[in-house]
Amino acid sequence: MMKNLVTIILLKSLMIGGEMCKVGDEVEVTPKEAKELIARGVATDEADVEVTEDETMKPIEDMTKAELIAYADEIGVDVNDGMKKDEIIEAINGDEE
Repeated sequence: MMKNLVTIILLKSLMIGGEMCKVGDEVEVTPKEAKELIARGVATDEADVEVTEDETMKPIEDMTKAELIAYADEIGVDVNDGMKKDEIIEAINGDEE
C-alpha cells in the first residue's frame, strides 16, 4: 500500500528516514510528520521561503545519549534513560515502513 506523502522544505538540518538532510532540502514525509515538523518550526510547506544554512545540528551518530533523549522527546519519539544509545538512534530512525 502506497503512503500518502507530502513535500516539505527543511529550515534546519534533521534526520529524516535515517538520513541527514540539510537546510533547504525538499523531503517527502507523511502528513503527520509534516504537521509535527512545521509546528516545531524546522520545516515549511511554502515554496517561497528563504532558508539560511544551519550548522547547529550535529549528525545523530555524534550526539550524546542525553542529546539523543532530548532530540527524541522534541520529535515525539518515546525513549527512556534505560535504553542504550544504539536503541535510541534506532527508535528515532524507526518504524517508517
